[in-house]
Amino acid sequence: MRFWGTVGSGWIRWAGLMAALGGVLWIPYGIFEMLQPWGTDTVYRDDVGYEVITNVPLYRLYSLPGSLALLLTSQGLLGTLALLRLPAGRPGKVGYILTYLAVVLAVTSLGGVIVLFDPVFTACRIFGTLALGIATVLVAADAQQAGRAPGWGIALLLLGLVGMFLFPLWPLVHAMQWLSEGAGAGVIALYGLGWLATGYRLYSTTD
Repeated sequence: MRFWGTVGSGWIRWAGLMAALGGVLWIPYGIFEMLQPWGTDTVYRDDVGYEVITNVPLYRLYSLPGSLALLLTSQGLLGTLALLRLPAGRPGKVGYILTYLAVVLAVTSLGGVIVLFDPVFTACRIFGTLALGIATVLVAADAQQAGRAPGWGIALLLLGLVGMFLFPLWPLVHAMQWLSEGAGAGVIALYGLGWLATGYRLYSTTD
């Protein structure tokens, strides 16, 4: 399962840049998704059983940052695995697999935006984000068990927990209304800032 022996510091720095850019993209995505500042881009239709797109330019503007953010931050976690010379144990191996699953789901989500089929974008974005969150927690556990940069382990654990919280965030905001839309956008922005910090750390840390 170890792949870090085949990559160098150049790849890790690129992964840091991707993680940082992905972190930045999570912020407007949260605003677009939760607040919809320029109006709605989809509407639910009972006859087909899913959201249909009503404004194509707006849909692409709202949705593309989410798919790209997921793709880029997944690459950032792969760079983190390389930097910390993981996986070392079973949690890291499962996290490694889930990270690649997140990459695949991110690409598929991007395809849903391109072909203008919202169920593919939405489902893959939801489960891709969950996979990335779980993977980040598992990588944190693996780093702690292996004694690889304890500071990384704590930071990744917190980042992964926030990522996992995005899974119930939409129901909490829209269905249960336990959180406001602004609070939902704030949670996603916090997640983005966490990846921005992780990307900076990856870029500036030498192996």
